[in-house]
Formats: sequence, C-alpha cells, structure tokens
Amino acid sequence: MDFSQMMTLKGALDSISQAHPKLPPFIQGVRAKGFEEGQEIAVAVRYPDGTEYKCGIRVQASDLAALETLKSLKP
Repeated sequence: MDFSQMMTLKGALDSISQAHPKLPPFIQGVRAKGFEEGQEIAVAVRYPDGTEYKCGIRVQASDLAALETLKSLKP
C-alpha cells in the first residue's frame, strides 16, 4: 500500500469514526482483550427492506493464528 492509499484509508476511517463514535472504543476493547478458544464472534447485517444476514463462529485453536493476523493489521 503506497502513501496515497494509506492517506485515503485514514480519511475513510476518520469519517466512519466521526459518524459512529461508539465503533472505535468497541474495536479497541476487542483488540485489547484479544482472541481465545471458545470465544463467539457474531455479525448481523439488517437492510432497510427487512432483509437480514447473520453469521457466527466459535473460535477454535486453529483459528487463533488467523485472528491474530487480522488483529495486527493497522491502517
């Protein structure tokens, strides 16, 4: 990722943070606590028309390396 792309990403993240002030503390809390076996991760997306998609996983030992890699990504 070059400098221009990094600045574009930072601007987008700053915009989201300003519009949704509860999101950064949520992400920071999850990052600080880390991931552990048996932890549940759930995501739900609801559209204005009522359509909803849900997904959840229970973290397994084999998932921890991948989750740590995702956690370490910094904008």
